[in-house]
Amino acid sequence: MDKKSKYRLGTSALMIVVLIALLGFVIFKSDKRTDKYLKEVNALEEKNSELDKVSESYESKVSELNEKISELESMNEQISIENNELESIISQNGMMKTLKEDEKVVFMTFDDGPSDLTPEFLKVLDSYNVNATFFVTYQPQFEDTYKQIVNGGNAIQIHTATHEYNDIYTSVDAYLADFNQAYDYVCSVIGKKPTYFRFPGGSTNSYGKSIVRDIARTMKDKGFDFVDWNVSVGDGSASATKDSIIQKITAESEGKQHIVMLAHDSGTKKETLAALPQLIEYYKNNGYDFRTIENNIDMSFAQFIDY
Repeated sequence: MDKKSKYRLGTSALMIVVLIALLGFVIFKSDKRTDKYLKEVNALEEKNSELDKVSESYESKVSELNEKISELESMNEQISIENNELESIISQNGMMKTLKEDEKVVFMTFDDGPSDLTPEFLKVLDSYNVNATFFVTYQPQFEDTYKQIVNGGNAIQIHTATHEYNDIYTSVDAYLADFNQAYDYVCSVIGKKPTYFRFPGGSTNSYGKSIVRDIARTMKDKGFDFVDWNVSVGDGSASATKDSIIQKITAESEGKQHIVMLAHDSGTKKETLAALPQLIEYYKNNGYDFRTIENNIDMSFAQFIDY
C-alpha cells in the first residue's frame, strides 16, 4: 500500500472515530434531556396526583356539609311543626304564655288607625328595626296600609269598627256586631285572624262600665282577650306635644319590667310621630325587648279589670 492510500485510510478512520464521538455526545446530551424531561413529567404527575387527592377530600367535605345542612333543615322543619302543634294546643286549651319576671319587654301599641300618617309611623319603626301592635278600626280606604302593617312584621288587633261609644256600649250584642265588622274585614285583607282586642276608652271607660265584664267574658269564650295598657304617651289630649309625650313616657315607664305603651296613629297625631324616634331610643337604651301582641301571650298585667 502506497503512502497516499495509507493516508486516506488513516483520515477515514479518524473521521469515523470523530463521528462516533460526536454521535456519542449527541446521544449523551439527548439522554440527559430525556432524563430531565422524564423527571419533570414525573413531578407534574405527582402534583396532579396530590391535586386529585385534595379535590377528592374537598368533594368529600362538601358532601358531608350538604348532609349536615340537610339534617339541620329537616330538624328545623320538625321543630317548626312541633312549635305549630304546641301553639295549636295552647290556643285550643286557652293556655297563655307568661312573660319571664326578669325580662324587660315593651309592647308599643297604636290605636284608631290606619290613617294617612300610619305609613310614616311604619317608616320610623322599620328604621329602628322594631315592631309594634296596631289596634285598628274599620277603614277600607286604607286597605294597602293594613297590608303594609303586617308585611313589615307588625301585628294587627281589633279596636272595634266605628269607635262610637254611644253605639257599641249599648249592649253586648251591639259591641260584638261592631267588633265583627272590623274583624271580618281585617281577616279578609291580611289573611290572619286577630285574637286580641282593645276596648275604646279602655276597659274602665265610663260608657261601658256596666257591661265591659260581660263583653270580656263573652269575647273570651270566642277566643279573644282584651288588652289595656300600663304606660300612656298622653296623646289623647289635643294639647300633647313631642316634649310632653317623651316626659310622660319616661316617667311612667320607670321601674316597670313589662310595658304596654298606649299611643295613637290617627291622622292628627303628628306630635306622637315626631316623638316616636326618641321613645324607641329610650326603650332601647334601657334594655327593653320590643315585641308584638300575638301568639297567646298572657297580657293580664295590662288589664284594668278582673273578669
